[in-house]
Amino acid sequence: MDARPLTVGIDARELAGRPTGTGRYLRNLIRHWRECGDRLFCYFNGPPALDPVLDHPAVAKRPLGDGCGRGIVWQERLVPKAAREDGVEVFFSPAYSCPLSLAVPRVTAVHDFSFYAYPQDFTFADALRRRTLVRLSLRASRVVPVCSDFTRRELSRLFPDVAEKARHIPLGADEDLPPAPPRDDARARLGVTGPYVITVGAVLNRRCAPELLRAMAKLTKRRPGLVLDVVGESRTHPGLDLEALAEEAGIRPSVRFSGFVEDQALADRYAAADAAVFLSEYEGFGLPALEAAARGVPLVVSRAPSLGEVFRGAALLVEPRDEIAVATAIDRVLADESLRAGLVQAGLALAARHSWAETARLTRVALLEAAGR
Repeated sequence: MDARPLTVGIDARELAGRPTGTGRYLRNLIRHWRECGDRLFCYFNGPPALDPVLDHPAVAKRPLGDGCGRGIVWQERLVPKAAREDGVEVFFSPAYSCPLSLAVPRVTAVHDFSFYAYPQDFTFADALRRRTLVRLSLRASRVVPVCSDFTRRELSRLFPDVAEKARHIPLGADEDLPPAPPRDDARARLGVTGPYVITVGAVLNRRCAPELLRAMAKLTKRRPGLVLDVVGESRTHPGLDLEALAEEAGIRPSVRFSGFVEDQALADRYAAADAAVFLSEYEGFGLPALEAAARGVPLVVSRAPSLGEVFRGAALLVEPRDEIAVATAIDRVLADESLRAGLVQAGLALAARHSWAETARLTRVALLEAAGR
């Protein structure tokens, strides 16, 4: 393999604003790539993100445009010109679509195909836009990293003509989060004294929030101090009034809707939690579940892929729409110390097998492959 440094262009928009899973993915790739001797050009739609990972001699922050233009215009007009001027050899897109008019080799990561499997979770125009861009981007890219074997199978099913481009590269654990605080300190800051259950990630209709709320309603009858913390912005379509659903279920005082939280606040929640629940009918990987496992939080997750595949043996698996099964599983985790201890150890072992350093190394191999090195 050619050992010369690479000049890499990166669509860095996922680092701006309130980064979610894809932003954390990209942050960790850059964190490791910047030590490889490569030159990394990070392109933003408007001002660069204020992310410490970008403050490194190997990283060049490139603001393009005023941040007000449409994403497709930014991607197809501004990025190709900047990439030519910067001498980019290969371009990395961390989320589904790449600049189609760019003349250099491209690597485009795909995390799931929810806009095919669950188009009802998107507006008609948004689902159509996503399907169109991912189809064109897959065919324009030389290599396509996918985060789970389930996503690889989905790609092969939907796009058999590009299946050979897929490279299964699992995600890493939580090493970029702040250190875990002492459990008692975290619980004191959060003001929780009884059982504390969390779910983390953007709230989408396929992630079964109403079922989780109804499951919690069954549990609070016998566990009056139980608190559920829903951590993540609501992006439901059609929109769900989660607070009204909690009120209807009679558990509004027992549910916190924290929305998006910064990294330190997230570390507090993992440290304070007695269980973490991740329900979804369709998921590409389940990064928040891996983060929770890495912090020693016992898991209850959906049997559906890919959660049921990635976390089998390290979590209790449930049907996500079966609120009785969900309530029973959570209750078992809270009541059975032996079960809890086993899940914690299995989760820690699973997380230890996932490394952002290895994710970054394998993704850089994909960049080299695309560049013909």
